[in-house]
Amino acid sequence: MCESAVYLIKGSEKLLVMPEAARLLVSGSDITCVDTLGDLKTVKDVELAEANLVKHEIILRPRTA
Repeated sequence: MCESAVYLIKGSEKLLVMPEAARLLVSGSDITCVDTLGDLKTVKDVELAEANLVKHEIILRPRTA
């Protein structure tokens, strides 16, 4: 499958946002994760830290001003 797990880094924690995201939609400083069933999860005021396509992992972090 092509889905990736999306995580949010908060301090020393790595929090799971969505286990199998098929798409990421960027709108300003918000990123919306969409799975294959169309379920949505929006994470506000974040940026992409890493996209590891081999591990099927996407890492988000809070935006820095």
